[in-house]
Amino acid sequence: MDGAQKGVLLIHGLTGSPLEMRPVEESLGQGGYKTQLITLPGHGERPEKRFFETSAFEILDHCAAEYEQFAKSVDEVYIVGHSLGGICTLLTASVQPPKLKGIVVFSAPYEHAYFYNHIRGLTQMTVPQLVRSLYLAPRDKIAFNRPDVKPWNVPKLLQQTQIMFSLMKEQVGNIQVPVSLAHSVYDLTIPYGEMEKLAQVIGQSAPVKTTVLERCGHRIFPVSQDMDTAIQVIYDFLQTDCHAMQSAWLNQACPIR
Repeated sequence: MDGAQKGVLLIHGLTGSPLEMRPVEESLGQGGYKTQLITLPGHGERPEKRFFETSAFEILDHCAAEYEQFAKSVDEVYIVGHSLGGICTLLTASVQPPKLKGIVVFSAPYEHAYFYNHIRGLTQMTVPQLVRSLYLAPRDKIAFNRPDVKPWNVPKLLQQTQIMFSLMKEQVGNIQVPVSLAHSVYDLTIPYGEMEKLAQVIGQSAPVKTTVLERCGHRIFPVSQDMDTAIQVIYDFLQTDCHAMQSAWLNQACPIR
């Protein structure tokens, strides 16, 4: 659709804040895209419910409601999500909402997270890779309040994590729009191999492009050596990749005779 108003929803990660995505929002705004930052339930300055009282389904319902409202103001919708925001992006796309044209997902899990069920995966990392991962771990102090993670809250967190992973396995195979996945090989929160699993599952029903990040860990926004690379991934997808991927996919499915 030439001249269509393109809108981009931006979804932050677990215990994060929409402020993390502000550099992306500002860049896309300068590029002529309409944007909206989503604050996940249990996050932000004054959440209605505490973080660990918020269920996986409340988070997903909130994203669906934000999507529906935002879609009224634009012709085409794209979603960009990081980590938990990436899960929300994938699951939102899996129900095939109207006007959705494509999604960009950073550092999202499919079935494993080191903090949840894959601690042994850390022992499989080579010493140079682990040293590099620790070097790239963020040292900056972000100017916003993160939801506290207390030891007695962990069981609830793990329970909701399991629900999210179950939904991922059930639903991501239903995605039918182009998907751009990016992940760091030095991620100490979500194993890099999760991107490869997602690409394999989604690739059975939709076109997928993967990008390897090598100058950041799990956190990409708002400050990392690869933030500019991540923003370029988003721009490439919005401006060329999404359409090219969809066209190639359709040609493959329905070759011209």
